[in-house]
Amino acid sequence: MKLTKRLLVVILSLTLNNVLLTAVLTQPASAQAAELNIALQRGYRTGYSDGYMAGYRDIIDGLAKSYVRHGDYTKADRIFSRDYGTLEDYRDGYQQGFESGYNTGFEKRSFESTLPTELKKRGGIATGTQTAATIPDNNVAENPTSASPSTVTDEPVSGTTNTADLSFQNKNGAIIIIPRDTELLLELQEDLSTDRSREGEKFTAKIVSPSEIAGATIEGRVARIKSPGRIKRRSELQLSFDRIILDDTRWSNFSATLTEVLPVKGDNVKLVNNEGTAVGRSSLKGDTAKIGGSTGAGLIFGAVVGGPVGAAVGAGMGAAFGVGAVVIERGKHIRLNRNQQIRIKSAYETQIR
Repeated sequence: MKLTKRLLVVILSLTLNNVLLTAVLTQPASAQAAELNIALQRGYRTGYSDGYMAGYRDIIDGLAKSYVRHGDYTKADRIFSRDYGTLEDYRDGYQQGFESGYNTGFEKRSFESTLPTELKKRGGIATGTQTAATIPDNNVAENPTSASPSTVTDEPVSGTTNTADLSFQNKNGAIIIIPRDTELLLELQEDLSTDRSREGEKFTAKIVSPSEIAGATIEGRVARIKSPGRIKRRSELQLSFDRIILDDTRWSNFSATLTEVLPVKGDNVKLVNNEGTAVGRSSLKGDTAKIGGSTGAGLIFGAVVGGPVGAAVGAGMGAAFGVGAVVIERGKHIRLNRNQQIRIKSAYETQIR
């Protein structure tokens, strides 16, 4: 009788462990997804990058501090995609990011690639009919009346500014400066993967943001590939960024670190670590289900054949079979698709003459 009770306790414990593990694996992802406003975040990141370059350029050119003179700020919809969410949220985030990035670049402070911890919608999207004096500076957003008149201009901004006027193609040979730690958004021009690409293989990407160098080409190569294994099941892909090209006569050596892979279905990227390596997803969730399912099947079979003792033996055999099935399979390959977007951070100041 005691043996039977102990076996029942073991069986119950195994079942509860499987249920709890599945809940732990699935709950945080769904809870986190519910809290994210993708459009607001994407808008902020793009706006910050554009604003940083605009502020940095304005201080170098000796212009007064005014982010609203820039057409990208008033439009606030550059590279928006419906996949992100609503345009309203994207524009809200873009203008918040542009203001923060502009102030940072104008003061020649280090580029800050992390999102604000309390980023949220503020409403009241600025339009081209407003003046810089009526739009709160990001540093004084809580108390707009405290802004110093010397930090902004009262020049009205036209809403008809063409975004292309800010791109390098229309700079008439002006020196392009990309400060250190500037975040750039790129669009891959080739497919890259851990199963088909090879170390040393070259690739290209088009710059999407900042707007001043949108359309320029980044040349890079695959620096390291780690295929998913049977025990350590995560794949790894490290990219090197070597050169930036404006046209046939204007280019410069370049170095940057991968910071983010914007997700698309089937890319299997879990995260980008501090070394700039894309790390693939493991099959832990699927492995748990396989092992748990094999354990349950073995338990039932053993109980039918040999009662409580048979159930315990069957559960053990089923678990062993599930582990064996998992071990002979490999993890998931990383697959980055052509036109997929990635973010990088420049390693040093780059000047293109």
